[in-house]
Amino acid sequence: MLRMKESKVMYRNILLTTVMTIVITLLVSSTILYVNFDNIALKQVYASDSDSLQQTSTRIQSITGTAASLSFQIYRDFVISKLLFYDKPDIFDIQGSMAQLNNYRLAMPFIDSIYVYNGASQLFYVSSNNFQSGIQTREQLGDPGMVEILDHFQAYTPFIPIPRTFNTAADQPSQPPEPVGIYSYLCYDAINLDNSLNSAVIVNISESFFNKTLQNQPNSRSSKEFIINKEGTLLSTNGSDAIATRYAEKSYIQLILANAGSPGYLVADVDSVKSLISYTAPDPLGWRYIRVTPYSVITEKITSMRTKTIYISLSILLAGLLMSLFTSKRLYDPIDNVIRSLKLLENERRDNQQILRQNFLRNMLTGRDVYHPAALQKKLSYFGSSIDIANPAMLLMVKIDRFEETRTTYKDQITLMRYAMMNIGWEVFSPSFHTEAIDMEEDHILLLLSAKERDFYMEENELTSLLEQLRTLIADYIKLSVSLTNSPLQQNAQDCFDLYHQLLEASYHRLFRGPGCIIHSDEILAYQDKEYQFPTQKEKQLVERLMTGDSAGAEAVYSEIIQETALYPYSVVHLAISHLTLTVNNVLTTMNRNNAVSMPFYLNTSIASLSRFETIAEVDNQFFQVFRQLEQKLDEKKNSKHLELIKKMNDIIERDYANPNLSLQSIADELSMSPVYISRLYKQNTLVPLTDYIQDVRLSKSKELLLQTNLSVADIAEKTGFTSDSYFYRLFKKYHSITPNDFRKKFTPQSALLTNLMDGGIALQKGMEKQ
Repeated sequence: MLRMKESKVMYRNILLTTVMTIVITLLVSSTILYVNFDNIALKQVYASDSDSLQQTSTRIQSITGTAASLSFQIYRDFVISKLLFYDKPDIFDIQGSMAQLNNYRLAMPFIDSIYVYNGASQLFYVSSNNFQSGIQTREQLGDPGMVEILDHFQAYTPFIPIPRTFNTAADQPSQPPEPVGIYSYLCYDAINLDNSLNSAVIVNISESFFNKTLQNQPNSRSSKEFIINKEGTLLSTNGSDAIATRYAEKSYIQLILANAGSPGYLVADVDSVKSLISYTAPDPLGWRYIRVTPYSVITEKITSMRTKTIYISLSILLAGLLMSLFTSKRLYDPIDNVIRSLKLLENERRDNQQILRQNFLRNMLTGRDVYHPAALQKKLSYFGSSIDIANPAMLLMVKIDRFEETRTTYKDQITLMRYAMMNIGWEVFSPSFHTEAIDMEEDHILLLLSAKERDFYMEENELTSLLEQLRTLIADYIKLSVSLTNSPLQQNAQDCFDLYHQLLEASYHRLFRGPGCIIHSDEILAYQDKEYQFPTQKEKQLVERLMTGDSAGAEAVYSEIIQETALYPYSVVHLAISHLTLTVNNVLTTMNRNNAVSMPFYLNTSIASLSRFETIAEVDNQFFQVFRQLEQKLDEKKNSKHLELIKKMNDIIERDYANPNLSLQSIADELSMSPVYISRLYKQNTLVPLTDYIQDVRLSKSKELLLQTNLSVADIAEKTGFTSDSYFYRLFKKYHSITPNDFRKKFTPQSALLTNLMDGGIALQKGMEKQ
């Protein structure tokens, strides 16, 4: 009992210590934050104000650019140019030009009026919202300030807005004129010899439109915004002061003007109210945008936060005291056991839930399960998916390149590699989509990307950038090359569940595009409408080149046939390769049957399934190996026949050298071949012309007779096939630089061997051929 009581006290003390630590930490942190939060809050408000003012500046600059461009466009308008440069334009020109002016004014809501001034006639052609449109003289113009500006136009820069006010007539005669603030854009470029203005176009923008631009910016702090120029003159109103009011005398404006080139903020009194004043740097027009926020609005939340923090700390302390009083060791152990059991069950449930979720999504994509939209949405919600099936969506397949090599390298870790790919895909696409990653096992995963809004739209270059980012991250982090295949954006997520097989077929076009490619399935789907006709004429050319052993030609024809299928569905590629496999095997069978060659191998028909190949180059290599081996076999057989034919020709020469009628023609007749053919064949293989070889044999035999017999030169000439002894005499001397008689005198029978070695190239060649 005492031990249990001690345990209760121990746990109570532990709890109290923890509670006190939390309370003290909260109080100390709150104090530090409160001391420094003023500056933090000011900086945060300034950052927000700066962004807002910068957006206002950008919008006003855009309006300014548009107005300047419009004034220049009007000045260059062919229709309106007649009002600018003709002293007396006819009524039709005036009507057309005024209609054009009205079109320009009405096309842009921020335009208050447009004046076209002709210096020669000193007339204004006016299209206005505030006073009567039409043709007006300088005296009649309802905007006398513009007459003053044109009289001193040199003081104003073209296309730069001129802030000003003028009085317009009231709706009732008894009412005083109403001041109107506008911004005028002056365009001129022609000046007369007397330095007077020849013509001008003036575009006026209503001050109220600028004020709307200021008021449209988010403002939840009762702030006041306005614009000043570099002299401190007010360029916009907020309901209190008119345009062109001098603000330079105000102390806080003087501080802003002193900081001439930079944005910033300051705390000062504005109309006797302490305020935060945020301001921008001068824009290209020299304008500065200012926002004034009461200081009390900013610090109101700080005070509230301090009070809440104190209350929270006291509440935690009180709750901790109460808990420590009623908590005991007896309750702690069962609670601890329950918590552990719940955690264990939660982990098991999470694992099982993930497996069930993957199986459900996989079955939906493969078409094994079909659900009604409402049931499908309920099922997705049950598994904790954020996907709304009514929103636009797309399907993305991530396929591992060189999968067999990768599987061999990573073995049992390939499943982890796919999960890593799924996690990277989720990280890349989650900012733009609700993402579900599905492990399809083997070499690919799928990413179901569902838009977060119904009116979602993504530019093609944005999608391409995300796909390239995914491919790069997978390569960097898990060292895998992947090919990506994406479907077009569907109107709803449910349609994506029917796209898996289309996506899978489109991914097979990696055959032609190579590893690491990005394939858009709608491009591949467009191939379905194309009708393919197998090129039988090219097939005949392929067969002819294979039969003649022209492997290079066969490869070229084969490549043409295969490359043509790149723009057709994958089934066409499959059928074309199956057809070519059968054709090549038929050629090999025919050549084996005709004893042309002995080919103990054929193309494996499994090539046609393409299941073992990821690129078309791998398929090509299977065919090219057979082509080259066939060419080698044919060359070997051809060379064997040539050597046999040369031996026959040498035997005929050896047999009939003594016959004067022995010649190229007689040998060709005996062999039943063309003289040209056997002459070319003999020289290609021996590098000696056939007729020269006949003479060499006869001369060699004559030397043997000269050294070994006492026959006369005339008899030797007759026995060696020469038609006359004089021809033999000349030919012998030509080849050996010595006459037959001198040769006999010079060389004894013992030197015959030396003579044969000196001139024995022919004898050596014959001996090699006989072998």
